[in-house]
Amino acid sequence: WPRPPLNYSIFITLALCNSASGSLTVQQIYQFIRWHFPFFQTAPEGWKSTIRHNLCFSSCFEKTTVFMCSERNRKCCLWKLTPEGLRKFQEDAQALPKEALDLVRQSMSEP
Repeated sequence: WPRPPLNYSIFITLALCNSASGSLTVQQIYQFIRWHFPFFQTAPEGWKSTIRHNLCFSSCFEKTTVFMCSERNRKCCLWKLTPEGLRKFQEDAQALPKEALDLVRQSMSEP
């Protein structure tokens, strides 16, 4: 599978916008990306660090005060999109050229 021509903030935003609650754990974000973009199923693990970095240091995302317990009894925070993040996503999505959208479709398991 080809690598999708999207930045990591867009991957995160797609995951969050497609969740029922609008909030996900980091692990759930990874799962969404791997499921929809098979390139990441076999990609070196470094992309996960970039996801975490974007979540922590971008004003597009924020930690919620809600915590979920994982199967290992660890507390996991949920992440959500900020209003600025939604605005930026809409701008970035509209700016994608048609060729890039075609490449995105080719890189998805179920476009």
